[in-house]
Amino acid sequence: MDRQYDKAKMGKLMCVLFLLFAAAYLLLLFFVNQRIERVDVSGCDKDGADRMEYQIEKIDVAYGYVQIRGYAYEPGASIDTADTRILAYDPVGDAYYRLPTEHVKKEKITEKAGDGFNYDYAQFRAVARAGKLPGGCRVCIWYCCNGANRLIHTDEVIFY
Repeated sequence: MDRQYDKAKMGKLMCVLFLLFAAAYLLLLFFVNQRIERVDVSGCDKDGADRMEYQIEKIDVAYGYVQIRGYAYEPGASIDTADTRILAYDPVGDAYYRLPTEHVKKEKITEKAGDGFNYDYAQFRAVARAGKLPGGCRVCIWYCCNGANRLIHTDEVIFY
């Protein structure tokens, strides 16, 4: 009962425990963000693509991951709430898979449009494990910005 408290050992122990918990938390976030979920798009407007400006700029497959970059916006409507998702459509199984998508601020899109509306958050980027997707999926854009609910089929195919 008379043991002395050693501050140096306790500090090292706390540091190691903190690093272990931080690494476990980051790994958990990484794997949660890599979820690819099957989604139901039956309520989407599939005919609204002609009113949209969109482009898949790049599809990269490297180190077992697929990265998709592009943009989508409706001309004449500023993006107040950015909610664009990338889907992979499997024509064989007739299924849509939602990929983890993030919005990227890119002011050049607004400057390029030059119509006085704000499209700064029209840019998106999706990264997913290639092995979790069926081969030959088509890239789709699920545009839900400002209350819209449009599904845009692109001509881009994911090959890996």
